[in-house]
Amino acid sequence: MSTPAGNGQFSLNGQAMNGAQSALNGMALDSRTIGALADESTNAAAAAHKGWDTAGAMRAALTEWHEQVDQLTARLHQNSAAMQQTTFNYHTTNQSIADSLKVK
Repeated sequence: MSTPAGNGQFSLNGQAMNGAQSALNGMALDSRTIGALADESTNAAAAAHKGWDTAGAMRAALTEWHEQVDQLTARLHQNSAAMQQTTFNYHTTNQSIADSLKVK
């Protein structure tokens, strides 16, 4: 995400940062739909085992799964926001330093 600048200085590749941020957001949005087939299968299996302890355990496992996916989704969104803020901070600081070094 960072590359050496032409003059040997550190620089940030904004395009790469934006791509990484988009990827994080995409994973967060996809996390709900990816498990839909497992949800359907687990619910069908729980219905088929109605009255058995197994059905309750399957439903409890599915509930835990959804909680974990929610936590993962929140973490992905947090990481994306942090990456966006880092990019903004870098560019703001870089511009501030450049402005302070200009001859007045």
